[in-house]
Amino acid sequence: MSEIEDVINMLDHLAADGVSRVKVETSEKVMEGEMKKAYHHGRCDVGSPFATGRLFDLEETDGGCQ
Repeated sequence: MSEIEDVINMLDHLAADGVSRVKVETSEKVMEGEMKKAYHHGRCDVGSPFATGRLFDLEETDGGCQ
């Protein structure tokens, strides 16, 4: 039950700090008890191709904008 209470406390603190949008993911790469935040501007999902600038269907061009 402690892990569930830890998550609830984390979400309560984020809400108290004024965070309005939260995306929760679990990862084996993050040590237990640690939290990692990612910030973004606009309404794109954090980590999406649009937010990261890595569009999967964008054609590469040689030398500048066209």
